[in-house]
Amino acid sequence: MHGIGASSGASAPAPSAQVRSAAALWLGRVGDLIISTPVLRSLRRAHPGARILLVVGERCADTARLIPFVDEVAVHGGLARPLATARLAASLLGRRWDLLIDLNPSFSRTSAALAFLARATEKLSLRKGRLDAAFTRQVAPAGESEHMLDRYRRLASAFGGVFEDRTELVLRPEHEKAAGWLLMEAGVLPDKRNVLIHPGNFKKYDHRWPEEKFAALTRRLLKEPDVRPVFLAGPGEEARVREILALTGAAVPLVAPGPIGVTAAVLARFDLAVVNCTGTMHLAAAVGTPTFGFYSGYADKVWRPRGPAHTGLVAAAWDSCRSVSVDDAFTALRTVLDGLRPPAA
Repeated sequence: MHGIGASSGASAPAPSAQVRSAAALWLGRVGDLIISTPVLRSLRRAHPGARILLVVGERCADTARLIPFVDEVAVHGGLARPLATARLAASLLGRRWDLLIDLNPSFSRTSAALAFLARATEKLSLRKGRLDAAFTRQVAPAGESEHMLDRYRRLASAFGGVFEDRTELVLRPEHEKAAGWLLMEAGVLPDKRNVLIHPGNFKKYDHRWPEEKFAALTRRLLKEPDVRPVFLAGPGEEARVREILALTGAAVPLVAPGPIGVTAAVLARFDLAVVNCTGTMHLAAAVGTPTFGFYSGYADKVWRPRGPAHTGLVAAAWDSCRSVSVDDAFTALRTVLDGLRPPAA
């Protein structure tokens, strides 16, 4: 295990008393929310009779409703969404809570403000060094190389939770049905090893494997008779992904952006997801699809899904994955594909 931050001499927190109502705050990105689901599972198991409210930002609202361990979702809409903010005030601030947990591993002024305003017997968070007085109990701050799941394991132990590394989302029948239609229209059948490729994370240059390398890797996969590559585009990414497809010089199926539940159901039907370190990676892991990722040293230590099903290549650089070669990627990927289930006859 990698080192964690010092606890400033504070003693280890004692487990929380019996909890009948709990609120959890997470105001980050979709992938970050997904990787926090083991904490919510721990909370549900430690206090099975509790009513659990999850507070998220707007971009995570649909994902939050796929988490099976919460009873209610409230959305923080900010000043631009006064109705959503009014509903949040009624859901979170209009009630009294036995326990409030800030799931944000980094400092969030909004979550600290909500924690300060909420009426909760106990307010728990990781120590962040800013506005810590909004909380009644804190655990040691995150270390630079500490995996996100280890940070959450320590947070769960503070309320007496038994922690399991596995992330989890639950799909609804309408998501499964829509995904089936999409894949049928794209001609994706179980006669080959179906590989979903998502070259996204376009806003983060260093955490995105180069587009031309994705195209070159796809050209090699197209020569493999037992492999069918299929591309995925996230919201706002379709034009960029089509540019990469054009570089392949071949007709490769593309799954267009859709609701998060439908995208998750699409991922669940593939043998492997080839991804950058982005929300799609965590979405695939949460629905049980193996992943093959491209990682910087930092992303490998802190964000990579755990377990033998989640493989990939790690660049030499701490803060960039771009140096991984196509030759190395194809060799490693072919080994992974050989270990998957054989295609249906």
